[in-house]
Amino acid sequence: MKAITNLVKGMMIVMVSLLIFSCSDGEDGAIGPAGQDGVNGVDGANGTDGNDGADGQDGEDGQPGTANVIYSDWIAEDFETNVAAETNEQLLTTFNLSEFNLNEDVILVYGRHEVNILVSEIKQLPYILASQNEYYGFEVASFVGGSSLRIEVTTLDGSTNIFTFFDDFRYVIIPGGVAASTSSATKSAIDYTKMSYEEIITLFNIPE
Repeated sequence: MKAITNLVKGMMIVMVSLLIFSCSDGEDGAIGPAGQDGVNGVDGANGTDGNDGADGQDGEDGQPGTANVIYSDWIAEDFETNVAAETNEQLLTTFNLSEFNLNEDVILVYGRHEVNILVSEIKQLPYILASQNEYYGFEVASFVGGSSLRIEVTTLDGSTNIFTFFDDFRYVIIPGGVAASTSSATKSAIDYTKMSYEEIITLFNIPE
């Protein structure tokens, strides 16, 4: 009986030892060698440049605008002398240097004659009224800091007149314009003095 008990104890000790051995962690294995880097792919060939496109056609020049054109309202005739005289004059306005450049700008002056209540004639100055031997012109005189615009009238035969043909006057300034007849360098420029009053106000969109 004692021998059986000892045998049982020995078997239990063996089983416990096997259980402990099976539950213990095994040792880590050695670290393997690092893998090789992957090989980069070959760059693709550059594509062929496309052909340049054809140049577009130049656009047409636009119509002149009114952004820099200066024009007056109609200014009533008011000569300095109200009696018959050989000459007379009227100051229309004065300009500062930013408004009128005597060497570069074109100035056009017009006189308006009322034929009747419905019809008026507009003439560009200088103008000769042959039927009354009258000459209507204008003068631009410079002074320090600006210039002045005057209407000047005179008789052609030395007689005396009151100069009542025109009822009022107005002016138009076109900056940077030079009449084509002023120099050989500007032969291709537009000569605005050759255009009618109707053409000027239409070209520059000037209200009546």
